[in-house]
Amino acid sequence: MPKKPLILVLLLALTYTCAQQPTDSQVLQELNRAEELIRQGDGQQAKQLYESLLARLRPQGPSVELGTVLLHLSEFALDAGNYDQVISLSRDAIAVYEKCQNQKELAQDGVALAHNNIGLAHMNSGRYPEAAAEVETSLRLLTANSITRPSDIVNINNNLGNIYYYQAKYSEALRAYETAQRKVEQSAAEAWAPRWRQVTLFNLATLYQRLGNYQRAIDIYKAIEQSPQGLAPAEMAHLYTNMGVLFRRLGDGYKALNTYNKAEQLYARQQDADGELGVKKNIGIVLAFELHRPQEALRKFDEVRRLADRTKNRREAMQTMLYRGKTLYDMGRMSEAEKEFSSALASAVELGTVEEQWSALYELGRIAGQSGNVALAEASFRQSIEKIESLRSTLQLSFLKSAFLINKRDVYDALIRLLLDRNDAPAAFEYLERSRARVFQDRFFSASGPAMTLSSVQQHLAADTALVEFWAGPDTVAAIWVTKDAAGISQSRLSPASLNEMVRFISGLPDDLGSDWQSGFRKLSSLLPREITPLEGRRYPHLLIVPDGVLSLVPFELLAAASGESLIENHDITYLPSAVLLSRIRFAQPARIRFPWQPQLLAFGDPSVIGHGESSLVASTREQISGNLPNSAEEVLAIARMSDGRTSLFLGRQNRKQFFFSTARASLLHVSTHAVADMDNPERSRLLFSPDAAGEPNNYVFLKELYDLDLRGVNLATLSACDTERGKLVPGEGIQAFSRALLSAGSKSTLTTLWRVPDQPTAEFMKQFYYFLLKKHKNKAEALRLAKLEFLRSGTVLSHPSYWAAFVLNGEGEEPVPQFISWYVLIAPVVLLAIGVWWFVRRRKQLANGN
Repeated sequence: MPKKPLILVLLLALTYTCAQQPTDSQVLQELNRAEELIRQGDGQQAKQLYESLLARLRPQGPSVELGTVLLHLSEFALDAGNYDQVISLSRDAIAVYEKCQNQKELAQDGVALAHNNIGLAHMNSGRYPEAAAEVETSLRLLTANSITRPSDIVNINNNLGNIYYYQAKYSEALRAYETAQRKVEQSAAEAWAPRWRQVTLFNLATLYQRLGNYQRAIDIYKAIEQSPQGLAPAEMAHLYTNMGVLFRRLGDGYKALNTYNKAEQLYARQQDADGELGVKKNIGIVLAFELHRPQEALRKFDEVRRLADRTKNRREAMQTMLYRGKTLYDMGRMSEAEKEFSSALASAVELGTVEEQWSALYELGRIAGQSGNVALAEASFRQSIEKIESLRSTLQLSFLKSAFLINKRDVYDALIRLLLDRNDAPAAFEYLERSRARVFQDRFFSASGPAMTLSSVQQHLAADTALVEFWAGPDTVAAIWVTKDAAGISQSRLSPASLNEMVRFISGLPDDLGSDWQSGFRKLSSLLPREITPLEGRRYPHLLIVPDGVLSLVPFELLAAASGESLIENHDITYLPSAVLLSRIRFAQPARIRFPWQPQLLAFGDPSVIGHGESSLVASTREQISGNLPNSAEEVLAIARMSDGRTSLFLGRQNRKQFFFSTARASLLHVSTHAVADMDNPERSRLLFSPDAAGEPNNYVFLKELYDLDLRGVNLATLSACDTERGKLVPGEGIQAFSRALLSAGSKSTLTTLWRVPDQPTAEFMKQFYYFLLKKHKNKAEALRLAKLEFLRSGTVLSHPSYWAAFVLNGEGEEPVPQFISWYVLIAPVVLLAIGVWWFVRRRKQLANGN
């Protein structure tokens, strides 16, 4: 996806300036000359000419020519990355154009393009809401202008789509790109159309690729390949490289290899050494790690090394050493691999490339561990992690950080394993925290700040509360348990068969649970670490669980304690993505009293489902949305009837995305809808809302959009929808579930689901939960536990955990929600007082009359 648009120039068919002065013919000649220089690619000379014109025109007062010069200079600043200067110059241009009302349409065109440039400056600086506002203004002005060129509309829609894309507003991005595409097709005969068709299609393909709709993206790339007008050979090579990446993600190494070979030939024909080096390296990676043809991979890496040496590209040469080393390691040729890694490390240190330094140190640590040199292995892993942390601290954008630890979690795991084996609970706990939910943690500490330590956790724990943090290694499940005055480690080593059995059982929940569900959870309990002190007895009724990996999908209250009882009998359970959340939690805080005119409940439900309405945007998944939710409205209305404060309900056609983002928050946020939690691609996870208007498809709130909400002041956010506690497991970040996003946005706690529960039982469960929460004034964790016990002990079909165990609480659990005084409580004393006064007055009159 291109970050910058093609530079668009303002039409200069002018005769008079805004001040009705005759236009200096030399000024027009120089403006035309500058445009010609831009077309010829001589931007530096054109910039100097514009700067000269600026000095001459500014003293003469406002004119369209002056606005145009300022606009072009802002575009040069955009190219140079001077975004503050872009905004300053563009605002100057707007001020000039707005004074040129005698040439209103030309001025309006200039104002629109200036807003566009400001929007692009904000976009490139990561200020996406501000960028969207500016570009939307630009599009509105251009659409209302009769002289606007269609190419401008195409350009601005692509820019707007890009901004929506970065905001994760994927539905809106799709509409913007499709609008641009329709405009291109309407102007297919124009000279500019082929180029803008390719730009728009590339953007669409990138969107589909982000959402995991790989086949749709490949179809678009193939369409571009079959009609490549306007694409240079280097751009075609880039297209084939992108297709190769897609085929790799689809698991088709042979097609990836074929398309990479096409890219390699084009880069070689163009003598583009950098492009050729990159694609040759990708070919080697496919051969080594996907097609398992190591000898061919080594020969390809040798080609890369020779080309890198010939072109003096030391970075590619160094990276090739790493890939050769990894290939040799997999082949069991350890001494040769160690030499490659040592050479790569020395070269990376010399070049100052930290990314390759940590990788080489990790590989050297693995080799040391295999040879039995535990001390050297630990030292290498620690050094590698120091490099990783120093590199991560330089990242500014959260979308970069979210993927940062994907290929680095193994380094932390290797060190954690060593620390657990020597029973070093404080150090193991520190690195457990440093290896998980890091983007989430950054909301509380800076990227380079301290993580939660075991001692700091103990300071946050109440006497009757325990925290259990799990670690799922390649052949081990471990738990570090922490109470206010004690801590310990428990481990369970698993054979490959036992590990597969555990994963199969968890992945099959709840479908594989029969009538004797207790036996399945007893078996799972036997595979997990035993002798976790806080799980036994009733000393610690409040448990905080920090799960890891596949354990994030386990309802822990169903596990069996040593006594044989399920944990739910003696414990309420709250889940945390990281212990860092304890820094925000205050246990056993009394509920604050609020008044009935204050907002208590904001609820959305009963969405209008218009078919699927989504197949053009996202790939088909097993979690397809189907049908309306007949019990959703009654669920929301029942909760509202239990509320004593002010409620705002958006049901049916009013259940719209725009209201979800624009309505003031309340203590309780409740959303009853369809959800898709994608296990392969978090970009596709979404909540369904009713269409924005009649005849339109359903709209969606995508997972990443929730992070941009401001939920400070929300005590509990409930997603009464299927699978909302599921999602892709991202190494170093954990399960990308909706609860994580809502907690990050500021909600104190969330209630979500581990699996699909039918509409009717969900509605009944929610009524039961809110009854204990609002009418019995129980804290959130206890209200959830009591609701589950009601179902468990009901003696009906609903006693089976498939109907109630899916509901899990994340965040803060021991604090009751704020208590609202009802109007009845406020008015009743006044009424009683009035009755008393009336009776007193009446009685006095009776006494005065002698009655």
